[in-house]
Amino acid sequence: MTEPIAMIAVDWGTTNRRAWALGVTGNVVDERGDGEGLLSVKPGGFAKSFADFAAPWLAGERTLSVLMCGMVGSKMGWVEVPYIAAPADLANLGRKLHPVPFAGKARIAIVPGVSCEHKGVPDVMRGEECQVLAVLAERKLKEACLLLPGTHSKWVQVRRGQLASFRTYMTGELYNALTSSGTLAQLMEKGEADGDAFLKGVERAREEGAGALSHLLFGVRTQGLFARLPRTSLASYLSGLLIGTEMKDALAWTGARQIIAVGSPGLLENYRRAAQSFGLVFEAHDNSALLPPALYMIARDAGLMA
Repeated sequence: MTEPIAMIAVDWGTTNRRAWALGVTGNVVDERGDGEGLLSVKPGGFAKSFADFAAPWLAGERTLSVLMCGMVGSKMGWVEVPYIAAPADLANLGRKLHPVPFAGKARIAIVPGVSCEHKGVPDVMRGEECQVLAVLAERKLKEACLLLPGTHSKWVQVRRGQLASFRTYMTGELYNALTSSGTLAQLMEKGEADGDAFLKGVERAREEGAGALSHLLFGVRTQGLFARLPRTSLASYLSGLLIGTEMKDALAWTGARQIIAVGSPGLLENYRRAAQSFGLVFEAHDNSALLPPALYMIARDAGLMA
């Protein structure tokens, strides 16, 4: 590190943690990450966990501003931060930051998440709102449909420049659960990703009258039992089935034909191929490139960079 650090930006999730040391203009001076997400932190251990993690950056004389987003602000996190209700003007996130007491040389605050309701049932996000803000600010968008795939995929509707509403799909969590235990996992064998099997799953989900997901999932088992697919291809077929089901419902809800996707490159590629099957215009952005400038923007607007 040759440039002084002006602030630290942190994305602290359930299973992983990433952080960036930023310069005065928001440029990345240094970055680091580990697997010490919320599930790995003992009760009452967040302050020590962060102090150890960021020790090289906190070794100087200056007290640094630290802005965090993600599940660190949940009930399971360091401090529970109330949600902002949608429709939400993300440009005002800097006014809603929640300070966190910390004995070390850091002024820590957490970005609030966003909530909405669908027919009386709440839906929530933490961390994704910062990625949405980054896209809107960079592209100067007022109307858009954004997709943020992951363990819990988010489909976001932007109206008049605000985060108007969103839907969450437990696609990644279902995939992990179904490939690690149960009758489907018993049939699966490790192998290279099978692109054809993946698209076959997407197409099955797209079919008119295909039926409920619980019915389609049993077809993963029978594809293996009747040797319609090699056992090494069943996981790829399952992935296509889950992503295809998610996309079919989300498109019926949003009516979108063009989507902006933000996520990790590997996961984005699967969604790109599924979107192509649906005939969508698909624009992809690496989330690791969007979070640092988003958190810098929020910190600057909140006056934390002074």
